[in-house]
Formats: sequence, C-alpha cells, structure tokens
Amino acid sequence: MWPLLLRSGFVFALTVAAQVLMPPIGARLAMADKNRAKRIILEIIRQSGGIVEGRTCLFKTFYFAHLYYAKSAADYLSDWPIARMPNGPGIHDADVLIKELIAEGAIEERRAPVGPYFRVEYRDAGKEIPISLSEEAICAITEAVEFTADKTAAELSELTHEYSRSWKSARDGEELNIYIDLLTEEEYEEGNKKIDHLASALGSVWN
Repeated sequence: MWPLLLRSGFVFALTVAAQVLMPPIGARLAMADKNRAKRIILEIIRQSGGIVEGRTCLFKTFYFAHLYYAKSAADYLSDWPIARMPNGPGIHDADVLIKELIAEGAIEERRAPVGPYFRVEYRDAGKEIPISLSEEAICAITEAVEFTADKTAAELSELTHEYSRSWKSARDGEELNIYIDLLTEEEYEEGNKKIDHLASALGSVWN
C-alpha cells in the first residue's frame, strides 16, 4: 500500500489512490482494525512510563508512531483513520477506543489538577488485551514516545502545524493522508503533477 510504494519509490500512484479512491471516513471506520488501534494506544501509554498526560500528547505520539513505522517497515502501523483536528493530527473517534480500553480494564482515565485547572491523564491499568504487535511496530512506537517525551502539547501542535503537509491541506474532521508528510518538496510537487494528469484521465473514463 502507501508506505510500500513509499520505500520502492512509487509513492505517486498510491497518492492518487488515497486522494481519488479513498472511501469516506465513516466507511473507513467500518473496515479498520479497531483492536490494533487500541493496542497501539496501550503500548504508547506503557512506554510512556504508564501515564500519558493529555489527549494532545497521546494523539501526536500515535501519529508519529505511524510515520516512524512507515519509514522503517514500509507498511501501515494500523489502518485506523488519523483526522485533522484544530491542534494537529488526531485519532479519529478516540473516545470510542479509550472507552473500550477502560471497559476492558486496560487503562484508566483520570483528571489531574494543574493549578486551578484540570488535565486528563491516561494510565496503564495492567490488564492485557489479546492483540500482539511485532517487534518492528513496538520499535516504531518507542521512537515516537522518545521523540514526544520532552515536548509539551503546545510544542507538539506547533511542530505538526509547521511540518505536516497533510494537516495543512485538510479541513477539520477530514481524514489525513499522513504519508505525504514523509515526502520531500520535490517528490510532493512531482506527485501533484502526476495526480492531476491521472485524475484527468480517470475523469474522462468515468464521464
């Protein structure tokens, strides 16, 4: 799929598939592997010392883990949608995944005081879920956790606002084709030319 072509140099064909043929996000959810996405969230929390402070940090670590995995394994870490949110790329329908993890006894959600305010924290509750991850997937999550560990939520948001091409080109709520964030400017510009040409050819066939 996308990352496979990314490694082999055929990124443009899959860019077209993602932008022209990708089904609506609702249809994508019906096909996505929810349990694998939940296992990734749990692994992020465990590798973060058993606690992740705030949704933004969780969301950005999930996003970066997918990028690291695409670069190392040339494959998808998961097929769960990553959507545009005001503070950067985020986990689509995260509340559904988090509520199920809580119900299964895998994590806990707590409110921690920050001066007069409160922030949400996600904690490892110690229970396993019956989904395993490969060593390469765990390594990618480790890289993402290490990258985000010393950054605040505001810094992570600012970073994605500056560098995430997929976030900048989408509207809130839309699924992001995050793998274009791994392209150089030259690759991206060349890809857009090929996309326009192929989209025009597909349009002439369909019409």
